[in-house]
Amino acid sequence: MARTFPAVVINGIIESGKTRFILDSLKNGDFGDIGKVLILSQEEGEEEYDAKRLEEINAAAYVFESEEEFTVEKINELIKKHKPNAVFFEMNAMWDSEKIKFPPYIMVETAFTIIDATTFKTYFNNMRQKFADMIKASDVVILNRCEDTPEMAGYKRSLKIVNTAATYIALDKDGKTISFAEELPYKLTDEINIKDEDFGTFYIDTFDNGKRYDGKTVEFNCICAVDAGLPKNSFVAGRPAMTCCANDIQFIGHLCFYRPPINLKPNAWEHIKARVKYVEEEGFEPEIVFELITVKEIPPIDEPVVNLT
Repeated sequence: MARTFPAVVINGIIESGKTRFILDSLKNGDFGDIGKVLILSQEEGEEEYDAKRLEEINAAAYVFESEEEFTVEKINELIKKHKPNAVFFEMNAMWDSEKIKFPPYIMVETAFTIIDATTFKTYFNNMRQKFADMIKASDVVILNRCEDTPEMAGYKRSLKIVNTAATYIALDKDGKTISFAEELPYKLTDEINIKDEDFGTFYIDTFDNGKRYDGKTVEFNCICAVDAGLPKNSFVAGRPAMTCCANDIQFIGHLCFYRPPINLKPNAWEHIKARVKYVEEEGFEPEIVFELITVKEIPPIDEPVVNLT
């Protein structure tokens, strides 16, 4: 099969709203005029693909009965039979992702993860690794059936620390986009002192609202991580963060530039004061960087690992 097929991957726990998302998106033309779509589903949830609805959106669907049936050969067979212009994969989060193989001509253009906010807490507490794997591989994360509460804002932070590059969209029970009315634990004055327990909130907010920190001065405790691959006279000011479990720790932080030269002990804790600069460069995502004002070594803090869950 010489030609390539554009594909969309939709991840999520069962009954999170994946089928509804696919049907509504195709009906509303959210993906543009892509021609006939073949939907390959790894599970049959609360909503089914009936023939009438599929005909209305110029689509065909096939539901796999088991992991063993989901093979490259079977996908080849279905594509030859239905002759689609694009393929949508509705994934089962409980299947072993390492065993799932797509034909080499399948080109995944966008990966979504759909999350039901009403059951998120229960599933996330018991299946954090599954959620982390889905979020890391996603371009867009949709939290549906949301209410505008501080708890919902916390859910978004928990997810965004896993993948800051993804786009996060919150929908209410009617499918309308909402923005969480989150109150920051610190005031956005010209000089901001970030408490240890608020570092994670600050870090995530710099991605969501980086421009409002431009020109402000911030103080916080961190590790100044030095690496030969970083720009000259710079380090990463950050903290270790738990993305899903104790075995999945990553270092999060922002680049900090300094002059004149300074000596930093490897993995030492420091209290830094820095000026924030919001950087916008063509071809790159906007980001913030720090310009160091002062740095002082301190003892390790009591709770070094950021945990937003």
